[in-house]
Amino acid sequence: MPDLAARIRNTFGEFRRRRVFRVAAVYLLVGWLLIQVADATFEPMGFPAWAPRLLIVILALGFVLTCALAWIYDIQPHGIERTPALTDAANAPNASNAQRDASNPGRRATDVASQAGIAVPVTAAPVVAPPPDASVAILPFSDLSEAHDQDYFCDGLAEEILNALSKVRGLHVASRTASFRFRDGSATPADIGRQLQVAAIMEGSVRKSGDRVRVTAQLVNASNGYHLWSENFDRNLEDIFAIQEEIARNVVTAVRPTLQAPVAFDLQKKAPHDMRAYEFYLRGRQLEGRTTELSWKQAPLMFRRAIEIDPEYAQAWAGLADSLCELLMWRMEVAQGGALDEAKAAAHRALELDPNLAEAHVAKAHALSMAHDHDGATESYERALALDPELYVGNYYYARECWTQGRYARAVDLFEAAHRAQPDEFQAIALSVGAAHAAGDDERAKRLAMEALASASHQAEVDPENARAHYLAAGLMRHLGVGDHGLSSIERALKMRPDDFDVLYNAACYFSLSNNADRALDLLDEAVDKGQGFLDWIEHDSDFENVQHLPRFKAIIEKLRQS
Repeated sequence: MPDLAARIRNTFGEFRRRRVFRVAAVYLLVGWLLIQVADATFEPMGFPAWAPRLLIVILALGFVLTCALAWIYDIQPHGIERTPALTDAANAPNASNAQRDASNPGRRATDVASQAGIAVPVTAAPVVAPPPDASVAILPFSDLSEAHDQDYFCDGLAEEILNALSKVRGLHVASRTASFRFRDGSATPADIGRQLQVAAIMEGSVRKSGDRVRVTAQLVNASNGYHLWSENFDRNLEDIFAIQEEIARNVVTAVRPTLQAPVAFDLQKKAPHDMRAYEFYLRGRQLEGRTTELSWKQAPLMFRRAIEIDPEYAQAWAGLADSLCELLMWRMEVAQGGALDEAKAAAHRALELDPNLAEAHVAKAHALSMAHDHDGATESYERALALDPELYVGNYYYARECWTQGRYARAVDLFEAAHRAQPDEFQAIALSVGAAHAAGDDERAKRLAMEALASASHQAEVDPENARAHYLAAGLMRHLGVGDHGLSSIERALKMRPDDFDVLYNAACYFSLSNNADRALDLLDEAVDKGQGFLDWIEHDSDFENVQHLPRFKAIIEKLRQS
């Protein structure tokens, strides 16, 4: 009987989605009017007695044909098109919720929000509006070097251009996470443009040999594959920052021609004296971005090597401080081992070399926060944002600092600012929901949860293997009161990455919000046993308010304090 009920609900839902009921109602109304007119006029006009019956038969046949056409086609502002079908798994009449979730988690997340009466933004809808004209995705450059060992350099080149373009007002730039998924080159420009909702795609290649580098860049119209701009740069390695600026300017000119004034980029001012240091800096940053214990522990080694080559490279000093602080935060290093002293010294040196480098002030704040000097950390974060209000790491790390100090309202503002700096990165906007809830602003929490759910769901559609998108979407659905639909997403994330701290931790949050204390504490205990976990964060995480009073939760906190 439950299967029959589900089959009926699914069938009616599909009729509604294809607007068959609406078309049928209009047709019946018009048909009824025609029959009334025929009844009043056919006899006076001398029509035979069987004419009204013929009209009724024609209308009945037309009704069937009209409903069939309504099922197949839809009328859009730009014309008539075939109605897109649901995927087989999601469209199966007897498919369970879990099966539908597994077939397309992104769409399922938005569907359940709609069923709960929540208006999800269009970015996560199965059928989306055309992308804005001023929108672009920066793909990682292909490595054409003989040894094929320059992937870090290719990624760094693309990322610098992406970061520069993301600061151009009015230009929509797809996030690094979304764009870099297409590095294998198997997807067509149309596929990439449709999935990332961008009008243009920039791709290129790098051939590096000694101190010479050849960069090929091209900007492609996503809708038709035609070239908007392309150029080759055959120069010395020390010119790489000038190449990045030139590429960024050409992208802006091509996709946003209505810009009134030329855009000024400042990439060259970050260039080190020795370009070998830049290469190690890029290696360190690439390792940081992989967010695994092994890569995080290797990142400081790369920054140290960059500093050995160029002791006056401020960004490498700041990178070293941040990488050490991340190790301290997640308990991969201990302060007694000298990591904290090294982080503080690195941040201090970065500021000596460049007092106006916002990243250096962020590094200092990061180190002060790890040293529990929260007033000093706040001062340094404020200075960093005064220098660069749109710096993602400045807003994001500062928001985390405010969270751990119970300054939830300020944390929400900063998480939102971080999301504005990188709109396609959903981590910050997802964390803002818990902060808003902890601040007692439930209306704001609901609004942010809807926005974050749209972003996380879209990412789950773009990259179905992104465990973070699955577990964050599930938690957001729980915040919105439709959390049962997120259970399959949590289980899928746990299956994909069963030993990762972040998956275990966020799954614990989900089950805590679900009032499943035993499962929540099992997962939290397992996560902490991995040797990771930030005490200040866990103590202030409002997701655990349902279990914070339990002796077992207090025992886990005590375990963290003693580690």
